Amino acid sequence: MTWNNFQWRLRMLLFDCYQMLMGGVDKKISIFCNNCIGAFVAHDFRLPFNSPTVNLMIPPSEFIEYVANLKSFIGASWEEVDSTQKWPIVLLGGKIHLNLIHYKNSFEGEVAWRRREKRINFERMYFVLIETDGCTYEDLCRFDCLPYPHKIALTHKSYPDIKCSYVVKGYKDLGAVIDSYRFFKILPFRKYDQFNWMKFLKQV
Repeated sequence: MTWNNFQWRLRMLLFDCYQMLMGGVDKKISIFCNNCIGAFVAHDFRLPFNSPTVNLMIPPSEFIEYVANLKSFIGASWEEVDSTQKWPIVLLGGKIHLNLIHYKNSFEGEVAWRRREKRINFERMYFVLIETDGCTYEDLCRFDCLPYPHKIALTHKSYPDIKCSYVVKGYKDLGAVIDSYRFFKILPFRKYDQFNWMKFLKQV
C-alpha cells in the first residue's frame, strides 16, 4: 500500500468518526462547484452527487452565469464542440462550456449530467467557487453578489471586500488555488481542508 493510499484510508476513517460526533451532513443537499473540488468534498462526507457539476470543469465566469440562472439551464441543449484538449467539451444551452475532464465522451457526460440534474435540491443548495482556471476579481465580485445564502469562494489571497471569500494558505505566490485536493506531505488532510466544510454544509 502506498503512503497516499494509506492517507486516503485514514482520512475516510477520520471523517466517518467526525460525522458520528458532529451529527453528519444532510445527504439531500446539492453542492455546486466550478471544478472537481465539489465532488471531492461530497465524497469526503459520503454524500450522493445531487448536482450535475461533478467530474468536470466550468470556466469561472460561465459557472457564475450557470448558477445565477440555474433553473433556466435545466434540460438545456447539449452540443459537443471542437476541442484541442484530451477531454470532450460541450456547450450547455449555447452558453456554458463544460469540460468533461473525467468522461470518455460527451454522451457519457450527458447521461451523468441529466441524471444528477434531476436530483437538485433547490431548498438546500451550497455553492463553491475555486479561484483558478482564469477566475478574475470581477468573477469573485459577481459570485459574492449572488442571492444565495450558502456560498464560499476559496481564494489564493485576501479580498476584504469579498464577503464570501476564504484564503487557502500556500497559494499566494501561485496566483490561484491550484490542485487544492492534494494531500499535505504527512497528515491525511488535503489543502482544501483548511476551510471548515462541516460547519459550512450544516448551515440551514
